[in-house]
Amino acid sequence: MQPSDTLPVQIKATRKGFTLIPDRDTPFAEILTYLERRLKESREFFQRSTVALDARNRAFGTDEILQIHRVLKDHGGASLAEVRLEEDLSFWLDTRNGGSPLDSKVSKSKQQDNAPLIVKHTCRSGMQIVAPSDCLILGDVNPGAEVLAMGDIIVFGNLRGVAHAGAGGNRSAKIWALSIEPNQIRIADLVAVPPRGNKPTPKRFEIAEIQNNLIEVITI
Repeated sequence: MQPSDTLPVQIKATRKGFTLIPDRDTPFAEILTYLERRLKESREFFQRSTVALDARNRAFGTDEILQIHRVLKDHGGASLAEVRLEEDLSFWLDTRNGGSPLDSKVSKSKQQDNAPLIVKHTCRSGMQIVAPSDCLILGDVNPGAEVLAMGDIIVFGNLRGVAHAGAGGNRSAKIWALSIEPNQIRIADLVAVPPRGNKPTPKRFEIAEIQNNLIEVITI
């Protein structure tokens, strides 16, 4: 057996279930293989438990989180209930009825049942936020920061970083902000780079949405 600090994933029991702590340097495929093996070996131990993924020291893409969710469900009968992004930031997954909020095929009504990820601070350069439904940011999104959400992105501040709404292919998703001046915005499969330069201060909000197969920014 390898020393615990070199395992692809450390699995720690808590009062609420289990916490997964992936190794920072292990390739994702090895993490997934190791987790699948451990779950198969101890399926009865993990059955119907809730699991938190500690992602504070390692970045995960939405697709990777979805794969972990499916491995937990299929091989351990467990559910991924929380993803910890940093000390004061987590999001919780709605796994009722066996569904996955990261699944791009989830129905609109089920998406509305999922609580949004709420970020209570400005997103600084180098920060990456991943939300399984809507994402609400109580601050600015600075240049160099990236926000990705399966649903809408709502910024109570200025959006100057990269924003990708409707990441699972939802073309009805929107990006809301007091001012939209990002490096790049994406909605579903479409990409746009809004023009830079001086512009009037919006009366209330600017909204980026898809109209006629193009991303348009309107003011309300």
